[in-house]
Amino acid sequence: MMILGGRSLQLVYALLILLHMQTSVGFNSTTADYKIRCIESERQVLLTFKQSLVDEYGMLSSWGSEEEKKECCEWDGVQCSNTTGHVTMLILFLLQGNLSPSLFELQHLTYLNLTWNDFNLSHVPESISSLNKLQHLHLQLSNLSGSLPNQLANLTSLQSLDLSHNEFKIKNFEWLSPLSYLRYLDLSGIDLSKVNNYLAEAINKLPHLTIMYLYACNLPYVLPQSIPMINTSTSLAILDLSFNNLSASTFQWLSKFNKSLVRLDLSDNSIQGLIPENLGHMTYLEILDLSGNQVRGIPKSSGNLCKLRYLDLYHNNLVGILPELISNLSGCLQLSLEELILGENKIKGPLPDMIKNFLSLRQLDFYNNQLSGTLPKSIGLLSKLEWLQISSNSLNGMIIESHFSNLSKLQGLDMSFNPLSFNFSHDWIPPFQLDDIKLVSCKLGPMFPRWLKTQRNFSYLDISGTEISDNIPKWFWNLSSRAYHVNLSSNDLYGVLPNLSATKFADSFGLEIDLSKNKLEGPLPLFPVNVTFINLSKNSFSGSISSLCTITSGNLVFLDVSHNQLSGKLPDCMTQWTSLVVLNLANNHLFGKIPSSIGSLSCLESLGLQNNNFSGEIPWALGSCNALQFLDLNYNSFSGIIPTWIGERLSSLTFLLLRSNNFSGDIPLQLCWLTNIMLLDLSNNNLSKSIPWCIHNLTALAQKENSARDHSFPIRIDADPENNGRYADKASVMWKGMERDYGNGNLKNLRIIDLSSNKLTGEIPVQISVLFEVVQLNLSRNQLTGRIPSDIGQMRQLESLDLSQNQLSGHLPESMSQLNFLSTLNLSYNNFSGRIPFSTQMQSFNASAFVGNPSLCGLPLTPTCPGDEKSKSKPTDNGGKDNQEDRSAFWKSFKPGMELGAAIGFVGVLAVKLDHPWKHLCFLLFNNVRVRLNNLKDCLYLLVVAVGLVMREHVSRLGRKLKLFEPSVSS
Repeated sequence: MMILGGRSLQLVYALLILLHMQTSVGFNSTTADYKIRCIESERQVLLTFKQSLVDEYGMLSSWGSEEEKKECCEWDGVQCSNTTGHVTMLILFLLQGNLSPSLFELQHLTYLNLTWNDFNLSHVPESISSLNKLQHLHLQLSNLSGSLPNQLANLTSLQSLDLSHNEFKIKNFEWLSPLSYLRYLDLSGIDLSKVNNYLAEAINKLPHLTIMYLYACNLPYVLPQSIPMINTSTSLAILDLSFNNLSASTFQWLSKFNKSLVRLDLSDNSIQGLIPENLGHMTYLEILDLSGNQVRGIPKSSGNLCKLRYLDLYHNNLVGILPELISNLSGCLQLSLEELILGENKIKGPLPDMIKNFLSLRQLDFYNNQLSGTLPKSIGLLSKLEWLQISSNSLNGMIIESHFSNLSKLQGLDMSFNPLSFNFSHDWIPPFQLDDIKLVSCKLGPMFPRWLKTQRNFSYLDISGTEISDNIPKWFWNLSSRAYHVNLSSNDLYGVLPNLSATKFADSFGLEIDLSKNKLEGPLPLFPVNVTFINLSKNSFSGSISSLCTITSGNLVFLDVSHNQLSGKLPDCMTQWTSLVVLNLANNHLFGKIPSSIGSLSCLESLGLQNNNFSGEIPWALGSCNALQFLDLNYNSFSGIIPTWIGERLSSLTFLLLRSNNFSGDIPLQLCWLTNIMLLDLSNNNLSKSIPWCIHNLTALAQKENSARDHSFPIRIDADPENNGRYADKASVMWKGMERDYGNGNLKNLRIIDLSSNKLTGEIPVQISVLFEVVQLNLSRNQLTGRIPSDIGQMRQLESLDLSQNQLSGHLPESMSQLNFLSTLNLSYNNFSGRIPFSTQMQSFNASAFVGNPSLCGLPLTPTCPGDEKSKSKPTDNGGKDNQEDRSAFWKSFKPGMELGAAIGFVGVLAVKLDHPWKHLCFLLFNNVRVRLNNLKDCLYLLVVAVGLVMREHVSRLGRKLKLFEPSVSS
């Protein structure tokens, strides 16, 4: 349906080359009247060239010096002239080695294609100039480098030249201008930023140039405009300038091709603002791709593009209301336009009734805009429409049969994520047979949509979250043998599933099925052997999971049956699931040991077994799953030691959760080798001895870079629509004392160490302070001794710190005042002593955070610390002179206090009046006490405390001065 873009045509072109290699090249051997054998000197040239290559795939297996291989014209990739016997065509691919100059002794070559080879950054030899009969030269994707020799200018017979996607350093285009017969030129993927002036001049001298690809050439924001138009090509029909840095001024340079351009690709550039009106002068244009720019508007002259069939403005900054935008496309364009793609913009307003005038439309795409209102019934008049994409807008109202009355050619329908309600009669038979059906979050229920019974050819169906509360009818499972993606999740479907291996879905290759978040019950069904994706989570399935052993094709990549009522042991049949990436069996009633066949899951990246009753040791075979990133064994009955091989063999681990099991022994030092770990939870076990001193080697906890990533799959799947087709791990995490579920990408933003509720002894390693990005550290309920590391204030991202119920002692480090983001703190029931450090955070906590430390004092635990009250010395009267000095000293000290109090009060007023900017003012004011303020409450608290301390000091001094002053007055 889609009109092919530049890259698509290149791909088709490459595939045709491959087909040609296998059919056309070497055909001489099958020609009955073929008599001329190859010329011996040329055969030796080819054998010499072969010696410089590594033929890993046997592409040159037919080449040789043996008697039966002497006819080089029958070698794979070689074609000779039927009259002279000279080698005229050579097509070689998938070879490695150097590009030997000997090859260019074949001076009768007219066609040379060395695409898709690895020539180890070889340079193009100057001897290429000897191929003066060459008409077609294709060297793309062959790992060549260096400067192009000027001798290329001698190839004056060239009609097509493809040098794309190599490491060439082009210094000039002196070699290009003489190639006056050139019709096809591809320099894609070569940096032309420093020679673009010369390129434009050279192009002007190629009068027959018809097709030019300059994709991803780092072309500048502004192309030169003042190049003299000498012999300017008037035949340039296809031009691909995509993935560069071009601006809207490019249209001025392109104006010289107004009468020839048929297809223009300017996608993924830097075109901003309005498209110039002179676009309307390109009257021969049939395909225009401006996607991936920052275009804000379409000129009215666009309506004059009477031959334009394809217009792509996907992912721009189009604004305004849709009716006005559509009116700019009015004119003869509305008779020719077949595909209009305006998705991923900021277009508002309703879909106008005038859309019915675009009678040739085959594709209409308004995905992810801000459209509102109801869908006009006139949409049903677009009788040629094949694809309608209006998902992710705010369209509302009722969808009825007349919306589709004449859409007999419709193949794809996507109305997802709009508050639309479908209301069809019970016996409605749609005029179309859909291939793609996407109606996510529309309202189709409560009954299962009966009109789907007529759709027998769909390959993709997603009606998740559509408020269906019904049984899945039996006819549904036998609708289409082409279905590869079926998503009925997030409804209220109930009942028991049939044997899916006996339905038409079993004939589909690579079936993906998602029935999660429903009310389905009964045993797990038998699945087709070639299924790739199964998500039955959050239902009420029960019984054994042994039926999964019927999946034997090795294509299964995703299996999630979590949050059900499944029971029994894990079957030992996982050797058949060698492609499995995600396995989630969490929150069931499974028990027993993990079978050794789990070691066969070499692609496994995520394993969730939490909240079951698995027992025994973690099997050694799991160490063979060295791609594992996520391992959650929380809330089971695993026992024994934590294996050392977890650190030695599972180097990709990012999340390791072993909470609430029966692990014993020490924490192995090898866990320090897990440099990608972001969440380490070993809490609530029986672990003993000390925390490893090497904990600072967990470098992902010290760096801002995020080592977590969504899971990739060896084949294409649409795993999780909430994550744009990617699967993100989900886990239950103890966060600030409460258990919370994290998923959909949120989990990978956490950096946590939880070793609580064990029997750990010794001191907290001082090295832990370098884990700067940890947001939660929980070492509570152990037997730790010694002091808190003095540099703990370096862990400035800490939001939660729990060291309670240990045997820690000593003063609290002053650096704790630097923990500006700390919102949860528990140091209770230890042996800490001394004064609680002063900071906004520390004094804001409840006293319960510090209880159980008899020798600890200061706010918020106690108002004062021992020794705060100094003994008052008896005043003496030294006469008026002393009193005068005291009064002078009093005013000298009182005046700055007043100024400071006034300044602080003024900042407080600013804090209230100016909202957010007060943070910066307060921070600057109190920077000398190293306090960063997080909210208005903290700021006002600090102001009050500061004013109180100043005033208390001055009132105390005032009292002393007045006592000294009274005798002098009375006298």
